Amino acid sequence: MTTSSTRKRLSWLLLILLSVGAATLMRQLQLPAAFMLGPMIAAVVVALGGSGLRLHRNFSLGAQSVMGCLIAAFITPKLLAVYMDHWLLLTTINLTTMAIIVVISVVIARRRWLPNTTAIWGLFPGAASAMVLLADTHHSDPRVVAMMQYSRIVLVSVASIAMAALLDQMHDGGASAAGPLRLTWSLPTDYPPILAGLALALCGYATSKLTGNGTLALLIPAFGGTALQGAGLVTIEVPSFIFIPAFAMTGWYVGLTFTRGAIKHCLKLLPIMLSATAVVILMCGLMALLLARTVPGIDLLTAYLALSPGGIETIIIIARDADVVLPLILASQFLRLLIVLSIGPRVARAVAGWQSRQ
Repeated sequence: MTTSSTRKRLSWLLLILLSVGAATLMRQLQLPAAFMLGPMIAAVVVALGGSGLRLHRNFSLGAQSVMGCLIAAFITPKLLAVYMDHWLLLTTINLTTMAIIVVISVVIARRRWLPNTTAIWGLFPGAASAMVLLADTHHSDPRVVAMMQYSRIVLVSVASIAMAALLDQMHDGGASAAGPLRLTWSLPTDYPPILAGLALALCGYATSKLTGNGTLALLIPAFGGTALQGAGLVTIEVPSFIFIPAFAMTGWYVGLTFTRGAIKHCLKLLPIMLSATAVVILMCGLMALLLARTVPGIDLLTAYLALSPGGIETIIIIARDADVVLPLILASQFLRLLIVLSIGPRVARAVAGWQSRQ
């Protein structure tokens, strides 16, 4: 065994140990996106140490297909019932919010304050991991997008907790978060939902490889699974031993591309990143005020979390310890995520085409 191969194996072992430690610590502190952010931080540390490790793009496509199944797994009868009760208002407000975010993103891209279509993927709310993967698929810098997405998650978390404390709606011992991100370490007893999720993920991965369109790895499981589960034809479940490695691989894929120069570049762009993020949070807050005044019985905190530009997982973590209407929050967040997945690639291609013509 050569010295180079031994060093590479030791680097992989170090990366795994650091990732497990960072993710475990962040999970215990109840920080959002622990299973992606922890491994990404560990990968940055290993990459800056000159390990030379890289993760093949096939792992990224596989992670995208799992993310699509996770998105589809959010569909429940309760969520659909809440959406049907308020479908027009939720759709109108979320479309308006997304239109504002698209305008801000396009202005930043046209001014070239951020490179390529980075502003689009960095500012689009929803699942941060999905946005990072889509950014890489559409030739934007996933490192800048990751920094924008996770700095926004931090700002949204602080703002949400501060608002909840201000409104005195926080309580101790909240119920466990519902949804597909439940951590279950025992062996599954019901295999058909897991097999349905794996089949969807495989379809997304195979289609993206055959067509050369990486976006389909995420979109086919997300939209196909949503339609099938919403129609009651299948039940989709993604267990911990599948989605945790997918999150970790996403973190590694991005983190291992960091260099000292890339970090300096990201830090140089940090002021415009934070400014744009603050504008998006403010606009979502104003739309939440409109939602709270329009829907009877909906308090301001529920409306804010429903339209908050953090990811679904982040919002669940905050909402489970607050006196809010969780089904409405999930319905709104999921609807917006579907809107983002629908228009995001088109907006990115349009902006990229405009920039190339310029």
